[in-house]
Amino acid sequence: MYTYQYIKIILFSVFFVTISKSQEADTTLVEEDEGGREMYTSVDISYSQDKGNTDFLSLYYGLNFTLIGDIGTLKDTEFLFDFNRSDDQFEGQPFTDDQSITLKFDVWANKRFSPFLFFQKSFDNTIGLEDRLNYGLGAKVGLNKMFSVSYALLAEKEDYLYYDYTDSVGTGEYYYTDSVVIDTNYYYYDFYWGDDFYMGTDSTEYYEYTDSTEAPAEEFFRHSIRPKIKLKLFDDNLVFDYRFYFKPKVDDFNDYLLEHELKVSLSTFYEALTINLNYTNKFNSRYDSAVIINRDTGIPYKAVDENLTLGFSFMF
Repeated sequence: MYTYQYIKIILFSVFFVTISKSQEADTTLVEEDEGGREMYTSVDISYSQDKGNTDFLSLYYGLNFTLIGDIGTLKDTEFLFDFNRSDDQFEGQPFTDDQSITLKFDVWANKRFSPFLFFQKSFDNTIGLEDRLNYGLGAKVGLNKMFSVSYALLAEKEDYLYYDYTDSVGTGEYYYTDSVVIDTNYYYYDFYWGDDFYMGTDSTEYYEYTDSTEAPAEEFFRHSIRPKIKLKLFDDNLVFDYRFYFKPKVDDFNDYLLEHELKVSLSTFYEALTINLNYTNKFNSRYDSAVIINRDTGIPYKAVDENLTLGFSFMF
């Protein structure tokens, strides 16, 4: 039996598919049809593997499609479809394992006030997120050329891989997050490596659980508040794009997500070469307020995840 929420999800997805299917054109990098619509399509595929002293396997692929222009009576619209998948393994263990599918339909995209529809389905197994589905509607308000604020009300279904433990014991074994070399004539040591002896200065105990049940998925509503600053300097050769997301539950503001996104793009003296810097910082209050153990490692999940990427783009 379909619930009312699942019916809404299906109708929402069909709406997006209908919009995308109504545009019959080739998907080259940039195209403009007779109606003034522009399409941007990019495909990214990356594969890397190391064997021998290092056992590492990396796979990434993504697709981004953007349609900008007029659709019937809807003027200055923007339709976005974005898909990306990362699957990395180090020494046979998951290193990165995440996926995201995003759909967005933005009306009056370049006006001061712009309503939009949003749909996203994602997972990230490295932080215990088995599945997250959110969809909803919102609006963006441009306060000036550099600064805007958007708000969206999202219906969300969230499933984390954590357990309601009915019996648990500490192992008496610890992993060390920091350490210093010591003189064994004066101090006891916790472990040694090579010719040096170490004392752990920060540690957390491993846990073993003898009985547990996996916590079920949760369904709730979430606010999404996003200030954005975008600066274009030196004839648009330097672009600074910073976005901050605050996403609390509607019924519990103590349960929230914080996300920082910074993108810096610098065009060099060589027109085809661009330097890109991307930084993300994500905080999950769920992991800050309670100890939730990764059953694969026995180590608690951390509340903060950061990523810094520096790259080069060539166009030819």
